[in-house]
Amino acid sequence: MKAAAFIFFLAAGAAQAAVEPGNWEFSLESPLQPSTNGPVVKQRCLTPEEASDPQKVLSEARGSDKCQLSNVVDSGSDYKFDLACTGNVPVRGTGTVRYTPTTLDGAVDLVGETHGLRLKTRSFVSGRRLGPCSTNGGK
Repeated sequence: MKAAAFIFFLAAGAAQAAVEPGNWEFSLESPLQPSTNGPVVKQRCLTPEEASDPQKVLSEARGSDKCQLSNVVDSGSDYKFDLACTGNVPVRGTGTVRYTPTTLDGAVDLVGETHGLRLKTRSFVSGRRLGPCSTNGGK
């Protein structure tokens, strides 16, 4: 489901305002992911520009604009937002990401309806800075 992929990149980009640039490892645990053994783990190199501009990272993560953020509040250690995604199963929800310069963790709660059934999920994300970006960009 595209919402799960967006959640992963959302959390990877959401708390960038006060995080350090460098190579980051992000982990997503979501019932929206295809069946896997454990969380999905990815690494991403955050440039200084991305680390200082979360909206830029989020707009790149959205790609097809299937998900939109609203009511975004960044306290300097918590990033809170509402989320609405279109697609086969439209979903709405809220998320909170707590962050420091070298770590982040958060949760996104989503609700959707399909064929008269209401679906409710909670996804968890965490991240940690591993060090400087490698010469191949850490991607």
